[in-house]
Amino acid sequence: MKIGGFFTLLVFVPIIPMAQATGQDSIKTQELEEVVVEAVNQRTSSKSSTYIPMAKQKNASDDAISLLSQMAIPQLNVDPASQSVKTISGQPVSIFIDYVAASAQDLSGMRTSDVKRVEYLLYPSDLRFKGAQYVINFVMQKYEWGGYTKLNAEKWFGVNRSEASVYSKFAYKRMTFDLHVDEIYLTDRHTGIRSVETFQFPDLFGNGPEIVERLSSPLSMLYRNNSNDVAFRALYSTEKVQMSNKLSFAYTSVPHNDTENSLTYLDSFLPGSKAKTISSNHSWSLDYNSETYASLSQKLGMNIEVRYRYDRNSSNSEYVDERLAIENDAREKSQYVSMTPCLVWNPNQHNSIMPYIHAEYSTAKIDYLGNSPSRQKYDIWGCMAGARYTYMQEKWSAGGLVGWVYANTNLTGTKIEDNYPQGNIFATYSPNDKNQIELTYAFGKQVPDTYQKSPNMLQQDELTWYAGTPGLDNYWHHKVQATYTWLPSNKWQLALNGSYFISNNRVVPVYLPDGPGGTMLRKYVNNGDYNYGWIMASSTAKFLSGNLIAKVSPYFDMYKTTGEYSMRQKGFFCIAQLTWYFGDFYMFGWYRTRSKGLGMDSGYKERTPESYQIQLGWGRGAWKASATAYNFLRSSWETSRQTLASRYYQSDRRVFGTSQHMRFQFSLTYTFGYGKKVQHSDEVSGTGVGQSAILK
Repeated sequence: MKIGGFFTLLVFVPIIPMAQATGQDSIKTQELEEVVVEAVNQRTSSKSSTYIPMAKQKNASDDAISLLSQMAIPQLNVDPASQSVKTISGQPVSIFIDYVAASAQDLSGMRTSDVKRVEYLLYPSDLRFKGAQYVINFVMQKYEWGGYTKLNAEKWFGVNRSEASVYSKFAYKRMTFDLHVDEIYLTDRHTGIRSVETFQFPDLFGNGPEIVERLSSPLSMLYRNNSNDVAFRALYSTEKVQMSNKLSFAYTSVPHNDTENSLTYLDSFLPGSKAKTISSNHSWSLDYNSETYASLSQKLGMNIEVRYRYDRNSSNSEYVDERLAIENDAREKSQYVSMTPCLVWNPNQHNSIMPYIHAEYSTAKIDYLGNSPSRQKYDIWGCMAGARYTYMQEKWSAGGLVGWVYANTNLTGTKIEDNYPQGNIFATYSPNDKNQIELTYAFGKQVPDTYQKSPNMLQQDELTWYAGTPGLDNYWHHKVQATYTWLPSNKWQLALNGSYFISNNRVVPVYLPDGPGGTMLRKYVNNGDYNYGWIMASSTAKFLSGNLIAKVSPYFDMYKTTGEYSMRQKGFFCIAQLTWYFGDFYMFGWYRTRSKGLGMDSGYKERTPESYQIQLGWGRGAWKASATAYNFLRSSWETSRQTLASRYYQSDRRVFGTSQHMRFQFSLTYTFGYGKKVQHSDEVSGTGVGQSAILK
C-alpha cells in the first residue's frame, strides 16, 4: 500500500453457498474485479493547504523552485524564468525548509527526492515562521546521521552565462552543518536604451524658451558581471530547541557596464555627436545571522534573531561626448545591525497571541568624487512593536496584526522623525477539506529609499541633472483581497482571486527646468495616488493518471493614477503551462502573453512582449539533466517599451537586454551521499550583497 500514490487490491472473498446449510461441505470461491483506490494528494483547511508531490514530479525537478513549478499549485504563481514565487494575488511568499527560512540558493541545493509534502500556510501561528503571512514549507524526510554533496553546472547559449555551485550537508544526531559555494559569470553586449526625449525649457542658458528633441541610439555595449557566494551554517535542533548560526560572504564585480550612443538633435539645437558612458562597480558583504527558537512550555514559545552586516560598495561612472566630460565616482561603507525577539502564547486550542519587537540601526558613509565632490553620512535607526492575534475554530479562523513603527533618520545633518501604525485583518473559512476562502485587509506606510532622500545633486548629461529630496514623506498604502480555493479531486484544482491596492501621495520622480542654466532636473517628490486592481483565476487539470498536467491562469487588471502622471489603463494577460511525463523523461512548456502596466513609483507605462519556453529533462538516481529553449523564436533584444509624459519632459524608450532574447540552457546535476540516513532539511546559502544608498 503506497501512501500518496495509487495501488490496486485484488480481493478473494469466500462465498458460503446454501448447500453448506444442508450439510454439504463444498466451499466455492469467486474472484472479484480489480478495485482501484486513489489516495488524496491534496487537502485544504482554514489555515493551510497540503500537497504531496508525485514521484515523477520529484524525479523531474532538480531544485525546489522547479518542483513547485511542476506541482502547479493553484494558489501560487511560479515564474520558471525569473525563479520567483508569489501568491496569485501578487504577494511575496516566505519559503521555509523544515521550518527554517530559505533563500534562492538554499532552494537550489535541495534534493527533491526527500520532499515528503509541501504546505501552503496562511498566517501560521508557529513562531518559527516569524509572523509571515504566506508561507511555503517543505517537509523533508528526516534521518539520524549522514550527508550528501550536490554539484550543479549550468551553461547558457544565446546569452553568455555560466554558473556552477556546490552544496554539501552533514548531519550527526542533533547537529547539522551546511556549506554552500557558487560562481556566476555573465557577459552581455546588447544592453542599452534607444530613446526619443522631448525637453521643454522656459529659459535655457539665458536664451529664452527652447523645445529640444533628442534621439539616442545605442551603437555598442559591453557588460560583464562576476559574483560569488560562500556560506557556512551550524544548526542545532531538538524537539523544543533550535539554534542556527550562519556566516556568509558575497562579492560582486561589474568591471564593465559601458555604452556608446549616437545623439541626434532635431531643429539643429546642437550638432549630432557620440556619447560614451563607461562605468563599473564593485561590492562585497560580510553577513552574520543568529537565530534561536525555544519551546518554553506547551503554551509558550520564544524566538530571537540577531543580524549584523558590513558592506563596501564602489561606483565609477564617466560620461563623455564631443562637448563635455562628466565624472561621478562614489565610495560607500555601511553597517547594519538588528535584533528581533518574538513570543507566542497559545492559552488554549482556540487562541494564539504573538507579540514582537524589532530594532535596527544602519549607518553609511559615502564619498562622492569627480565633478560634484561631497561627503555624506547617513544614520538611521528605528523600532517597531506589535502583536498578532488569531482565533481558531475547526472550520474558520480570524485575527489581525497591529503594530507601531518609529523611525529616526539623520541625512548629513537633516533629521527626520516619523511614527505610524501598520497592520492587517484576516479571516479564513473552510467548510470541508476541498474548499477554502480567505479575506484580507492590510494597511501601512512605505518608507522612501535612502538614495531618494540624498541631498546630493549630480549631472547626468549635457541637458539633465538628478538629485534626491531629504524631506520626502512616508506614504500610506492599503490593500484588500479575497481568494477562493477549490480542490475537488487529484485531477482538478481551482483558485480565484480579486485584489485592490491603493498608495496615497506616493514618491515619484519629476522633471523640472530647475537645473543649472535652466537645464532639466530630475528629483523625487510626494505626488498623486496609485490605484491597482485585478481579478484572476488559476486552474490545474491532470490527465493520463497524472502523466499530463495543465495549468491556465487568466488575469484582468486595471490601473488609475493621479497627480503628475494622471492616467488610466486596463489590460488582459494569461499564463499557461503543460507538463508531460514519460518514463525517466519529461517535457515542460510555459507561456505568458504580452502584458502592459504602470509603475507605482516611476510614472512610466510599460509594455512587455510574450515569453515562452520548452524544457526537456531526464532524471535517474543521482543524475539529472535538462535542456531548455527560452523565447526560441525571438531574435530581438528588446525587453520592454516604456513611455512617460509630463509637463516639461516626455520620453519614449525601448529597453534592450538579455531577459527576453532567445537562449538555450543546459543543466547537469549530480548528487552523491555518504554515510547513511541522510538528512538535508534546512539548507544554507549565501545572502548576496546588500543595498546601497548611493544616489542613482
